[in-house]
Amino acid sequence: MKQGLNNPAVIAAAAATPTGQKAITKSIDTANNAVSGTLSIVKGVLGIAFFGGVGYIAYTKIFNGFVSVKEDTQYTPSNVSTGVAKAKAEAIYKAMYGAGNGFAMVKAILQYVNGERINHNGFIRVYNAFGKRNGVVPFSTKMTLTEWFNDQFSESELLELRLIIKDFF
Repeated sequence: MKQGLNNPAVIAAAAATPTGQKAITKSIDTANNAVSGTLSIVKGVLGIAFFGGVGYIAYTKIFNGFVSVKEDTQYTPSNVSTGVAKAKAEAIYKAMYGAGNGFAMVKAILQYVNGERINHNGFIRVYNAFGKRNGVVPFSTKMTLTEWFNDQFSESELLELRLIIKDFF
């Protein structure tokens, strides 16, 4: 015969006493608290995931998911003002939008500003001013300036642009 708490008869007798009932109730309460604590953690994680998802969607809708490029301090400062960059970005978009790719116009726009070639940081300003814009096809994804170039221009045209704007794309 088993002795001590390993004996089922002893456990049943102990559980029948008021102290045993308190111990059983306390064990059940502890288990319930552990479960409710785990549920609150799960609810918290789901809440964070939900609000994070909503925040991400709001960010992409408000800012189009565009991350601007910082001007590179290793190159000379931009020779394109922000106003001229916006005008050039708009002119490039209009040249590429619609029938044909407008390569000759885009090349002409990117070559010079105030009689000198656009430098590296000048192109970054034009790129940032362009941001992300809708494609020609309705409901198409928004693209950055370089994504538009890759989408619209042939390899030989891209090579010509790379010769104009070095070390960027």
